[in-house]
Amino acid sequence: MGELFRPTNLFKLGSGLVAATQQYKQGKDSKRAADRNADRLEAEGAEEKRRTRREQKKRQSSLRARAAASGIKISGSTKTFLDDYIDEDERQLSWLSDSTSSRSSILRKQGKDAKRNSQLGAYGTFFQTAGNWLGNS
Repeated sequence: MGELFRPTNLFKLGSGLVAATQQYKQGKDSKRAADRNADRLEAEGAEEKRRTRREQKKRQSSLRARAAASGIKISGSTKTFLDDYIDEDERQLSWLSDSTSSRSSILRKQGKDAKRNSQLGAYGTFFQTAGNWLGNS
């Protein structure tokens, strides 16, 4: 039992415990960073969607105004064209939302996985250190 408390063994034990603690903390930090990046991505996506919608509304209004100025009634093929144009704009906005959501979800999952892997590594380091320390008795 006296071997356990030799300075070299205590230094090895301390070093292993510090390493395990750092691994554990690194996982938590990785998850926090991934969540923060996902939040930023979502905010950027929302702003991009807002700007895109604004530009789309301008273009749609311009098309309607040009049609009205030229005396074209918005019916028949002209209405079909405008409806298709608006539908395509909506598909673009939907894709933008889906894409942003997918990318942020991937970031969050990567952060969660990094946290889990770091914590498992920390447990492994802890038990290996404890086993080595107890094996010196």
